[in-house]
Amino acid sequence: MRARLLGTVAAVATAWASLAFAADGPPPGLDLVLAPHGDDYVGVTMTLDDPKLSAGAGLVKLPLILVGIPSARYDGDALTARDDKGPLPLIQTEQPPTPQGVYRQWSTTRATVGDVVVSYKAPPRPVTASTNNGPLFDLRKESGGFMGAGVGFLATPMGEGPYSVNLKWDLADAPAGSRGVWTHGEGDVHVVLPAEALAFSYYGVGPLQSYPAKSDGHFGLFWLSEPPFDAAGLGGKIQSLYAVTSDFWGEKDASYRVFMRQNPYAGRGGSALGPSFMFGYNAESKPTADSLQGLLAHEMAHNWPSMEGEHGDTAWYSEGTAEFYSLLLAHRGGLLTTDQYLEEINERASGYYTNPYRGLTNAAAARIFWSDPTAQTVPYGRGFMYLVQTDGAIRAASDGKHSLDDVVRELRRRQNAGEPYGIAQWLELVGKALGADRAKADYDAMAAGGLLVASPERFAPCFDRVKQTERPFVLGFARASLSKGKISDLEAGSAAAKAGVKDGDEVLSSSPIDPVRKDETVPMLLTLKRDGTELTISYLPRGEPVESYRWTRRAGVADAACKF
Repeated sequence: MRARLLGTVAAVATAWASLAFAADGPPPGLDLVLAPHGDDYVGVTMTLDDPKLSAGAGLVKLPLILVGIPSARYDGDALTARDDKGPLPLIQTEQPPTPQGVYRQWSTTRATVGDVVVSYKAPPRPVTASTNNGPLFDLRKESGGFMGAGVGFLATPMGEGPYSVNLKWDLADAPAGSRGVWTHGEGDVHVVLPAEALAFSYYGVGPLQSYPAKSDGHFGLFWLSEPPFDAAGLGGKIQSLYAVTSDFWGEKDASYRVFMRQNPYAGRGGSALGPSFMFGYNAESKPTADSLQGLLAHEMAHNWPSMEGEHGDTAWYSEGTAEFYSLLLAHRGGLLTTDQYLEEINERASGYYTNPYRGLTNAAAARIFWSDPTAQTVPYGRGFMYLVQTDGAIRAASDGKHSLDDVVRELRRRQNAGEPYGIAQWLELVGKALGADRAKADYDAMAAGGLLVASPERFAPCFDRVKQTERPFVLGFARASLSKGKISDLEAGSAAAKAGVKDGDEVLSSSPIDPVRKDETVPMLLTLKRDGTELTISYLPRGEPVESYRWTRRAGVADAACKF
């Protein structure tokens, strides 16, 4: 789940995809050649058209680590540069750290003369069964090829651009039949983009398979290893969902690409970058196309709705709209049955009501967002429930003539037009539907961590809202213990502690998290080793009951009446 949750850091970078750039003349050229060499490395050669940099100016940058994912780094003289005068000596410095990570910068030691050529070898990141799950940013080798995001291996210009980018694949040392694919196209691609777009894009090269088998330039799903499910069938589902989603946002003619790769460790996740996303899965977990659909729909939804402002203030919108519309549009497009839609909204409601950080303010949740996986789920559930509540209020106030759709599409229009599209504009648009005072009060209550309860009529006549209590899922120790193989951060008084789990116990095996998390009656089974002795511990990983709400199917109402 961590990869899916942290995909939000990449989603904030997708706004560049819709920017319109103004310039006095044609943008400077940037030629990028990517050359895979077996499965050892990808050679990178980037040529900048006469950047005219002074001595000490920043040339390129690359994160050393981004939200916990290490990059290729290029320590020492692994990255070199030259210009028309000859070798161009560089100085490495590290930029001030941010909550997301630390960037390394390469600066010139003299003024540049003519074109500047930057070269280096990008090694794949070694991963094993014990590697922690995380955002899909690192460059990895798989089945004779490579896949990864630019932020994992591509040093990009310090100058923002835009640039006239010419990307070429040199496949001379790649396996026979290899293909090179980028977020923005297959094979050699020419496009005008800012430097940030090179970093926040996906790249895949090698003996790639795809759906459709021959890319039509509009949509494509790409993979290297044969998955344990019907890849073409999944591709068809994603393509159908893309058609519905892009049409909703009024951008159905845009191109879109999806990359999938296998994880050697347990877990799955996805991250959206630009008009594309990548997802990873563990083959031994035997995922199915149906089990992956929710994840894929969420990551796809990230490519459109966005809100201007600090991540901590606006994550409720970026994550909430992805949750809300990934389900709603899938149902409208016939990809989720009404009963499946009910199950999905109840799962999200449960995640919200049982979150131990439910009452934190947006600001307080943001302060621990990058350090606590549970805090990272706050904007998902909070945003989803607030949007359900707001949608219901707008529908009720307008007698069904208007909905949340009108608000989010207008924000997207303003974003595309280069107009402000932040919290103030959200309040303006919701205020037109509900009244300014109501809109502000509802928003302030949400941002302050107030309990969110949707109207009983929100999903009428199909679903009835039911009040209940739930016992939150509380593992009782750091979830990373299960992948690292040793219990840490045991919570005193938790069910795990009461059952006899101790800090430092070696984890030999454990129950899969998701089935235990979703069902209050399913116990957690741990096989541990302590002082050379194996022991099995079983316990219900639950906390004290909390107030919550869910929806149930109203008897006698046909699916045809369920219009959401």
